[in-house]
Amino acid sequence: DLNVYINGSCSNRKFEQGGVYQTNLYYLLSNLTSNSDTRKFHNFTTGERPNTVYGLYLCNSGADNQLCRDCIKAASEGILQTCPSSVEAIVWYPLCMLRYANHSIFSINDVNPYFPLIFGPTKYSQFNQQLSNAFIGLFNVASAGCLSLASASTVSQLPGNMLLTSSVDCTPDLRPSDCRSCLQTALGRLHTQGQQYGMILQPSCRLTYTFTETSIFLPKGLEEIESMENLQIDFETIKSATYNFSDSNKLGQGGFGIVYMGTLADGQAVAIKRLSNASGQGIREFKTEACLAAKLQHKNLVKLFGFCLERDEMLLVYEFVPNKSLDRYLFDAKRGALLKWETRYKIIVGIARGLLYLHEDSCPKIIHRDLKPSNILLDGEMNPKIADFGMAKLFGGDLTQGNCTSRIGGTFGYMAPEYTRTGHFSSKSDIFSYGVILLEIISGNRCLDINNAQGENLLSYAWRLWNEGAHLNLVDSALGKNDFSKDEVERCIQVGLLCTQEDPDKRPNMASVLIMLNTQLNISMTLPFPPPILPYYKQEKSADLLGSSGVNPMEDIMTELSPR
Repeated sequence: DLNVYINGSCSNRKFEQGGVYQTNLYYLLSNLTSNSDTRKFHNFTTGERPNTVYGLYLCNSGADNQLCRDCIKAASEGILQTCPSSVEAIVWYPLCMLRYANHSIFSINDVNPYFPLIFGPTKYSQFNQQLSNAFIGLFNVASAGCLSLASASTVSQLPGNMLLTSSVDCTPDLRPSDCRSCLQTALGRLHTQGQQYGMILQPSCRLTYTFTETSIFLPKGLEEIESMENLQIDFETIKSATYNFSDSNKLGQGGFGIVYMGTLADGQAVAIKRLSNASGQGIREFKTEACLAAKLQHKNLVKLFGFCLERDEMLLVYEFVPNKSLDRYLFDAKRGALLKWETRYKIIVGIARGLLYLHEDSCPKIIHRDLKPSNILLDGEMNPKIADFGMAKLFGGDLTQGNCTSRIGGTFGYMAPEYTRTGHFSSKSDIFSYGVILLEIISGNRCLDINNAQGENLLSYAWRLWNEGAHLNLVDSALGKNDFSKDEVERCIQVGLLCTQEDPDKRPNMASVLIMLNTQLNISMTLPFPPPILPYYKQEKSADLLGSSGVNPMEDIMTELSPR
């Protein structure tokens, strides 16, 4: 998901609700959003002292106008939720940064606060010097700047069919010397033990890198798809069903491509996923998703009607699920009020049943690897259906043992710590994601949102409340104080914390989850330990060209169903 919140910072100083500063802030955010249609960088000032608001945004140089606009729109809405009433704030998303303050933030080299995000398999340390050299070479290009952007990127061929993609961006209002200084500071903060992906985010600049094995982009096995004749739908049929892919039929858009609503000749409503064919990754995801979805039959999984491989087009035709995705309800105040506890509990159990089918009953067994609310669709009766199998992996044996991959895929916040650190995945990776979603369903909060002045994310906030015996305070205020089953909520919170244990071996399997969710059964449940601290890599030893950190072990105990 390209429009998911990564991190941010909020000032402790608050403005008056309904006051002049708030009015000016809303106007500023509207101006920034409207300018993102055509500009990747923009700054703006509005209001008179002492209620003047200064703001700016910066989109990644690699983002096109559509992606930039979508990112800034999400950031403008997200910054108000992440930092309610803060006089000064900054948020980072994968493709953009947005900030505002009550003082000038223009043409200033600002390197704090900063956020490092480094993850993936740790097998690229032999290329540390090439990585450093690549960034130093880019500093010269970016600091030269131009009228539109101060950015640079490069792709370097390394030994062993390896590619290094690196990029840097500065806010173009900086002087060349300040841009260079900002990037040099970021490079000094780049801790790496050879992880595959990394970025350093600072208010005035950012740098990112990715190691890629070129062989993973080779399309293989398309013959298997092409032989599934009974599922093939010709392009003209799909074109007609979507009114020639009309914008009015567009349901959503992401890094994979665009989803359209369509109506087949027999009146069947469908959702048509039109994958981007700009990269080999799209071919790989199409192959995986078509092959898997065609074999899956379960009421809590989205049904595939067919696919199309014509004219360089890659299209998947799914059943149309009218209530769209879970995130549209959970994270929207008005729609969230429609999710009564009975509905939320039904969704929690339904997702668990769908996952149990994938992990235990499907043939082959499947690890989804990208579970999140936007991949949980809701039918007309609000039954959940798991969607999007583009990142899924197949197994014939024990899914708890898993495997390793050099291609990390998923959404930060929902990915298990062992997956982001080493590329190791198993059914327990999905169970971690499920635990995060479960806590989001209970609270109505996004997993990475900052919930209070202590800067806690959802996992750390839920853990603290559980430890204090105040776990019911986690419940979404939209549910009211007594409009839910306290026993069901208490069990769900404990299950959510158990599913998000740092040690995969301490997470339950999906069969155990369904047993624990059954309030009719009087069972003992494992006592949860603290969830992992974000960003996950801080839990392990890591070294840059400069320093390291450590982690304390945890041990296991059992308890009756009750918070500590």
